[in-house]
Amino acid sequence: MQQPASAAQEWRAHWPMVFAGMMGMSFYAMITYHFGLFLEPLQQEFGWSRGQISLGLTIFTGTAVLVGPFVGALIDRFGSRKIGVAGLALSALSVASLSFANSSLNQWYGLWVAIACTALAVKSTVWGAGVSSLFSTSRSMALAVMLSGSAIAQFCAPILANWLILNKGWREAYQWLGLGWGGIALLLVLFLFFDAHDQKKQVSSLNAAPVLMGGLTVAEALRNSQILRIAGANVLMSLVGAGVSVHLVPILSGTGLDRTHAAAIAGTAGIAGIAGKLLTGWLLDRYQGSLIPFTSFAMAAAGYALLLNRLDSVTALTVGVMILGYASGAGLQVTTYLCSRYAGLRNFGKIFATIGSMMMLGTSLGPWIAGAIFDATSSQCHASFASRRKSTLRPTIRRTRRSR
Repeated sequence: MQQPASAAQEWRAHWPMVFAGMMGMSFYAMITYHFGLFLEPLQQEFGWSRGQISLGLTIFTGTAVLVGPFVGALIDRFGSRKIGVAGLALSALSVASLSFANSSLNQWYGLWVAIACTALAVKSTVWGAGVSSLFSTSRSMALAVMLSGSAIAQFCAPILANWLILNKGWREAYQWLGLGWGGIALLLVLFLFFDAHDQKKQVSSLNAAPVLMGGLTVAEALRNSQILRIAGANVLMSLVGAGVSVHLVPILSGTGLDRTHAAAIAGTAGIAGIAGKLLTGWLLDRYQGSLIPFTSFAMAAAGYALLLNRLDSVTALTVGVMILGYASGAGLQVTTYLCSRYAGLRNFGKIFATIGSMMMLGTSLGPWIAGAIFDATSSQCHASFASRRKSTLRPTIRRTRRSR
């Protein structure tokens, strides 16, 4: 009887596909993490409110709620490579098409419908299914590296989008993000991403026992208490997390920081997210139990508390953003790994896509709710901020007058 491949053997054979999947994942995550940088330019250009603009992202995420499970079924049947290549080509063009937006909100929403439909084929389900099909011994770490693509986007997208908007304008920025970022990801996936459905890259090339595609049916997964708890926790995490992350740069700017400084702080979430994914992946391959998953989800509360800026400190805001980045990275890593562990690989695409759809339900509502709350309470927030800044400055003014 052949022994399962070691972690070193798995990585030697399949590290290129993990890298390509990471870049594909980064493009999908970029669609969310660049969004907040375009809110103010679009408001200035067309006079739209944040809630109206954010509804575009709600369409993007909401579509995944309805159609995601069907894409999962296609992955199970045709493999990740075919779905990913087609998805990257079409979604890159769709993102670039946002540069043609005019003053019509209906057109804006129509463009986001196109992005929503094409980006379904570049979700984490696609890359996660491919990686899980080839990795067994080091599956959690491989998923962690692949999912680090979202953290790379979390770090790079705010900084890159801000630079492009300032130097090229928001229309050309959309073109660079779509065709540039998406084009690079497409080339890497086209030449490097092959999963267990592709005969030339089967696990048998390791001279090892193939991965057995056992696991739950979709009906069994929907009745499984562990799977349902995983899904429920992700709905709550994505609802709050998306509402904050999409509006993070405007939130930081509201504390008095300029946009460039705010974008730089927002980017630190990506660095922390990479650490969250890799460290959590390493721990999950070695330790079982509920402590790691619980900690990964619970620590976000501290980050949200620091974003309230009660300490009136840039350092505290930065720490808060990094905690949220770490928790976001760890949470997605935990979800993907636990799904492959408890649901198995036989119907991984359909089951994980169903969980992903529930996550997208929270992600679709979060930014729109956050934008609507801002539109309804912005005057009170600005008044409170101004009052707090005045009270902070009074002692300084008095000391200056005494010194004179």
